[in-house]
Amino acid sequence: MERRTFIKMAGISAAAISSSGFTLIKTEEGFSTDCSTSTDMLGPFFREGAPERQIIPPFDGSDEVPLKVVGTIYGADCKSIISEAEIDIWHCDHQKVYDMDSAEFRCRAKLHSDEHGQYWFQTYVPPPYGGRPKHIHYLIHGDSRYDALVTQLYFRGDKRIKPNNWIKYPWDEKRILEVYTNEEGMAEVRLDLYLRKKTS
Repeated sequence: MERRTFIKMAGISAAAISSSGFTLIKTEEGFSTDCSTSTDMLGPFFREGAPERQIIPPFDGSDEVPLKVVGTIYGADCKSIISEAEIDIWHCDHQKVYDMDSAEFRCRAKLHSDEHGQYWFQTYVPPPYGGRPKHIHYLIHGDSRYDALVTQLYFRGDKRIKPNNWIKYPWDEKRILEVYTNEEGMAEVRLDLYLRKKTS
């Protein structure tokens, strides 16, 4: 699918509002927030040992849409940045297959947020498979203050995304992203991620 065509198609009691715009929620342990990124299934295709890189090589002769993903990692207060967060990302290839054994670690990468909490990687829009919409998996480890986050990125306009299936909770909508064209002329999406504070 041509990039131009894809972008066109893809087009508890609350106590107060925090300075970051998220609702503060009173709990027995104090105040929490409603900004924590909703989780998603890890799935059977996570693989340890992905190489450190920000650019996933495309497949020669295939018709993938190049995609840049950007975002910032935040803490439980919805505004503090988390630098050096470890981020694993993975998705299926153009043939709808996950690489589970090759030395190339196709469609897999490990990266870290920078001193401003920001991250980016370049890949391509993965295809849907079975009944699943197009998606990219995330596994994020912050520091000892936060729980690990397992989640997924989806694309707005994908007709395989169904209510009460991929969209069960209000935060899930924030992981269904609009594709826009960045200054480099590349398709881009932004997914900011908010980690949950450890409870024990």
